[in-house]
Amino acid sequence: MAEKWQKHLSNFETKIAINYKQRGSAFKIFKRRYYCPYLAKQTNITRTSKAAIKQRVKLLNAYYRRVDTFNSSNWITAQSKFRPTILEEFCGFLFKDSKEIKKLGLRLFSSEVYAGIKIDETGKVRTQTKYVDFCIGKEVNATFEQDSTNFIIPVIAIECKTYLDNTMFSEAQFTAQKLKQGAPNVRTYIVAETNEVKIAQIPSDSPIIQVYILRKKTGKPIDADVFVKLYSEVTAALKGLMKTKTINFPGVFFLKV
Repeated sequence: MAEKWQKHLSNFETKIAINYKQRGSAFKIFKRRYYCPYLAKQTNITRTSKAAIKQRVKLLNAYYRRVDTFNSSNWITAQSKFRPTILEEFCGFLFKDSKEIKKLGLRLFSSEVYAGIKIDETGKVRTQTKYVDFCIGKEVNATFEQDSTNFIIPVIAIECKTYLDNTMFSEAQFTAQKLKQGAPNVRTYIVAETNEVKIAQIPSDSPIIQVYILRKKTGKPIDADVFVKLYSEVTAALKGLMKTKTINFPGVFFLKV
């Protein structure tokens, strides 16, 4: 059974089940030949050292090349979310063995998360949620007016993009602001393969803490050092959570170009 953050695996299973563009068998073959070995190798890495992260990225780069060949004629549309889920799932591989996450009793998610409460048209109290590509958080149960509900409180929220443009950046900022209304101490990031947003276009008061760009340009390999920095940043934030009752962080941006 797939973990909640294994969106790429879920994407494969969906495309095979619906026979996407009458090529479900092609997905089944690709999954068996390339994805399953990739998944096994990523799963078998349990260390969190810089060397281990670099090994993960080496596997990721090789898998991306396989995917590029598989979709060389662009028959898999962007709307199908096939490629974006690779990055979402990789964040799970990156953090699945984090000691800090285990100490805090947190889990990994790719789902709707808590973004506050509201009173609906019937006068009942309801939770508000926003979808997050990848999240480190905690699932809790609460009762509002005798109605019990489960929801995820985000600690770390990461938006994963194949490329980042101004419209996508604005949407990510909106999502981050909504999350902070419900969980003020959540740290929000963007991780994108390529970038079109200029540093001068990023407002100093943006709710996005940092932006990580993985490739200098399309076709170039992913820079493993960017993931090393991301892992270090998130680990420091989680350690801070363990030391203090609340966290206040400066809005510092890192944009690799």
